[in-house]
This record gives sequence, C-alpha cells and structure tokens, in this order.
Amino acid sequence: MYETLTEFERALARFGDKVALIAGLELSNKISPEDAYQQIKELYKELKALRKVEKNSWKGDIHIDL
Repeated sequence: MYETLTEFERALARFGDKVALIAGLELSNKISPEDAYQQIKELYKELKALRKVEKNSWKGDIHIDL
C-alpha cells in the first residue's frame, strides 16, 4: 500500500503522526501550548515546501498529444 505513495503523501502521513504526538505531549503537560504550536508550525512549513516542490514537478509531467 505505502509503496505507491508519493513523497508528499508519505510526508503528510508523518506530519499527522508527529502532530498527534505533539498534541499528546501538550495535553499531558510535557510541553507548553506555545512550544506545541511552534513545533507544529515548523512541521507545517516543511510540509508546505515539499508540497510546492511536488506541485511544480507535475507541470513537467503533463503531455498533450494532438
């Protein structure tokens, strides 16, 4: 199943796992809400950059034969 995922899709799954972990740490008072927010914000920035790279690669994959 996972071998057919794109790099972005795998990163998205890891993002979800990491956000769940960070949320759990915050809920159990292991980290502050501000720390949790900053960590998730940084993860989101990385995910967004990867998405942009993948989206740009799609432009080169489009072939239209007339």
